Amino acid sequence: MRKTIATLLTAVILSFGLCASALAAETSGLVGYVYVQQVLQSHPDYKTAVSAVGLERQRAEKEFADKAAALDENARNALAERLTQQVNKREQELMEPILKKVRSAIAAVAKQNSIASVVDGGAMLYGGKDLTRDVIAEVLK
Repeated sequence: MRKTIATLLTAVILSFGLCASALAAETSGLVGYVYVQQVLQSHPDYKTAVSAVGLERQRAEKEFADKAAALDENARNALAERLTQQVNKREQELMEPILKKVRSAIAAVAKQNSIASVVDGGAMLYGGKDLTRDVIAEVLK
């Protein structure tokens, strides 16, 4: 009888311990999510950067169209590669400061809300806390 009571008591204590651990993990390990594309589009420099990249891409396409007819296949491929790299470099130059500010805003908002992990909103299937509005507000500061 004593052995049964001791076993039952141990099981109850372990159950409470597991429940407490799960509750602690749930509250301290809260996952947040941010719709990053929405945050990017709210950044004051985003439209200008996208427009500039679009113009760079058009310029590269025009240059390719003007020069490609006079070139053999290898030279056309080299020209296409060079122009693609130029457009990609310009895009990176313009977007990196924006992305850096968005990442910093996400980190700041997560820290303010005691959020351990943040994922893109499109990846969140269930639960979590939407931080998008707070991140947009932080980006606009």
